[in-house]
Amino acid sequence: MTDGIHRIEGVKGANVYLVTGSQLLLIDTGFPGQEHRICNYLNSIGIEPTALKGIVLTHHDVDHVGSALRMQQLAKCSIYAHSLEIPYILGQVNRPGIKRWLPMATRLLYGKLISPTELHPLTGIEFEDWEIIHTPGHTPGHIILYRNGVAIVGDLFQGGEIRLAPSIFTWNTDKLRESAQTVIERPLRWILPGHGPATPASSHWLEKLQNSLRRISG
Repeated sequence: MTDGIHRIEGVKGANVYLVTGSQLLLIDTGFPGQEHRICNYLNSIGIEPTALKGIVLTHHDVDHVGSALRMQQLAKCSIYAHSLEIPYILGQVNRPGIKRWLPMATRLLYGKLISPTELHPLTGIEFEDWEIIHTPGHTPGHIILYRNGVAIVGDLFQGGEIRLAPSIFTWNTDKLRESAQTVIERPLRWILPGHGPATPASSHWLEKLQNSLRRISG
């Protein structure tokens, strides 16, 4: 796609990204049962799953973490998430609101969500020159990855005509808007969202989103 980043094709659920370089990273894992699609893509470009340095989860939603355990087992690597997300991903705390029922609602189509047994908090972790930015709002511990104008944004934004994550699936809309403001103040070239296409950071949508955030906060 751009800057050595691949969107893994054929995965059901949220977009899954492969970050290449000296450290190979998998960003999110889609719904349950997607591990073979992910591994097939890796193999098609000459990468063994065991070459992965780690799996980074942007947040706890089932369409992002569904295949995390199986990918961890196949790749024999660590899984990383913000410390506030870890209790949800491990199943120690119920997901808030409607998200509590989504693992059951999607089970017939994609299989049972099986939580990883071990996760590592992202505090103090460095992946080359990628910056891990805490962007609470959609979930308490939502994060994005940022490097050289490229932002892998999870569910902070939706792609295409850039817009914020829907409020029905959002933990705190005020914090979501604050996080969005923080991100769009940075130099941006590409937005790589969890849903929708990779989107160039055009002045058109940046200005539109900026004006929208000003109206809401005003």
